[in-house]
Amino acid sequence: MPFVPAPNIVMCEWRCTRNAQNIENRLMVDALTAPTPAILQGIATLAWDWWENNHANVIHTEVGLREVVTTDLSVQNGNQYTYAPDTTTVGLMGGFALPNEVSMCVSLRTGVRGRSARGRWYQLSVSDAQLNGTNTMSPAAMSAITTSVNALLTTIDNEGYAPVIVSYQSNGVPRPGGPVYFVITTASIVDPILDSMRRRKPGVGS
Repeated sequence: MPFVPAPNIVMCEWRCTRNAQNIENRLMVDALTAPTPAILQGIATLAWDWWENNHANVIHTEVGLREVVTTDLSVQNGNQYTYAPDTTTVGLMGGFALPNEVSMCVSLRTGVRGRSARGRWYQLSVSDAQLNGTNTMSPAAMSAITTSVNALLTTIDNEGYAPVIVSYQSNGVPRPGGPVYFVITTASIVDPILDSMRRRKPGVGS
């Protein structure tokens, strides 16, 4: 699809490595103003600090955070900032790590119904210490993950920005006038059944 500008939107990417495979999470942030280099740096810094001080607790030790990259999506060649203060920030969850492609889907919800107004956050790792049987995650582990992601939403909001779902299409066609933004209000896990992200399998993704 050709580039479609999203005014005031910053794409935030947590770029990680596990078993020599590049994996990532990403989230869109509405800066509520034109993103300046200082805003890009600020969002990248708070995103790194949240991962290191909060989210690492629910990520296996095999996963290392390489960098956080923020990109201005207002224009096709918008500014970009990379924050990589160290090479030693890794997950803190012990136990036996399940294969790379095993994940848990966190639903990002807004105050609007419909698929266009929802997003997904896939966990970068799952440990056997987080399981409740063979194919399901324990209630305690699900609670810890959603608490962590909700803390990220709160952190972004407290900085004067808004975590959002950016919807470029409706009913399969581009939205007239450009993308629409839906503010994410909460993160939740709908069911305990483990999910998969096949592109995270070694040798399949980037």
